[in-house]
Amino acid sequence: MREARLAGLVACEVNGGAGWNPTAATRAEAVRLGGPMPVSFAGGNTSAQGLVAVIRGDALPPAQAIADAVAGRNEPVEGVEITSGPGIDEAIARAVSAGRDAAARLEAAGRAILRGTAKPTDGIVSRHVNRPLSQAISTVALRIPGFRPVHATIGTAVIAMAMFACLLLGGESGLVAGALLFQAASIFDGVDGEVARATWRTSPEGARMDSLIDAATNLAFLAGVAFNLQLQGRIFAASLGYTGLALLAIGLFLIGRAAARSNAPFSFDLVKEHYRAKGAAADRTGSPVAGNSPSGGGEIRDTRPSQIMQWLTFMTSRDFFALVFALLIAGGLAALVLALFAIAAAGWLVAVILALVPKQA
Repeated sequence: MREARLAGLVACEVNGGAGWNPTAATRAEAVRLGGPMPVSFAGGNTSAQGLVAVIRGDALPPAQAIADAVAGRNEPVEGVEITSGPGIDEAIARAVSAGRDAAARLEAAGRAILRGTAKPTDGIVSRHVNRPLSQAISTVALRIPGFRPVHATIGTAVIAMAMFACLLLGGESGLVAGALLFQAASIFDGVDGEVARATWRTSPEGARMDSLIDAATNLAFLAGVAFNLQLQGRIFAASLGYTGLALLAIGLFLIGRAAARSNAPFSFDLVKEHYRAKGAAADRTGSPVAGNSPSGGGEIRDTRPSQIMQWLTFMTSRDFFALVFALLIAGGLAALVLALFAIAAAGWLVAVILALVPKQA
C-alpha cells in the first residue's frame, strides 16, 4: 500500500476476490499506509477504469519498480501486471488465485522485512546476539492484533522495574537475577524499534520515550548494584558505583545546559555524535601520513581515528556493556563492574567537557 502511494498511483482498491470481507483492523491499516491516497475495498469484480496496475499482495514490489512498470520503462515485475479494460478483472482473478498459495511467500517476505529492521549502527553483541533474539520476539509480537511499538517500550520498562526490585532485595541471588534481567531488557529494547520500522510507525516521540527508558534502565541498574553491595557490607565497591553515578550526573547536567543554551534537543549521544562528525571531517579532508600508497603517490590517508571511534562506540554501547556486566556479576565480579563503570564515567565526563569547549579561532 505504502509503495503504491510512493509510486505515484492516484488511488488503490484492495480486492480479495469474491466473498472477501476485510476486518476493521485490515481496513484501518490499509488506510493508514495509503495516507492521502484514496483506498477502497472490493470482493470480486472491480469498478476501476483506465490504466490499472494489478499488484499481487505477497509480491511486495518497491515503489520505483511499480512506477517503472506503469511507465513501461522496465521488464515485467514479479507480481505486477499493467492492464486496462476487460483485462483488469482477469488480472485480478489471476492475482487472487496466485495469492491462495502465498502463505510460504508471505512468511519469507515477513522474515525479510524484519531482517531489514536491523540498524547499521548495531554493535557486535547486538548484531550477533541481541538482534536475532529481539527479531524472534518481534515476529511473535506482530502476530498479536493491535500490538504497537509503545507496548514493547512498556515491556522494556516492566523488565527494568523487575530488575531494580531484584537488586534492592540484596544478596548474591538478587544481584545475579538483576544482572540477567538487565541483559533481558537490553534484548527486549530492540523490539519497539523493530516493530515500528516494520510497520512504518516510527516517530520522534517514540524514539524519545525509548531513549529515556534506556537511560533510566542503565541508571537503575548501576544504582541498584551499588545499593546491593552496600547492603552486603561491601562499602568500597558501592562507593565506586556512587562515584561513577555522580560523574555521570555532572556530565548530563553539562549536556543539558549546553542544549538549553543552543535551543537544541537533549541528546545522550552528544559525545559520540561530536567525535563521529570529527572523524568524518578528517576522512573528507584526508590526513596524510608517511608511506607509500597503492598507487605509488607516496602518501596515504590515515583513517585510524574513525576506526578507533567505531570500536569505542561498540564498546560503550548498551548491548556490549549489558552482556559483559551480566557475565562479570554472574562470575562474582560485581565490584569490578562498578570499578569499570567509574573509570568509564570519568573518561566520558572528560570527553563531554572537551566536546563542549568552544573552538578557538
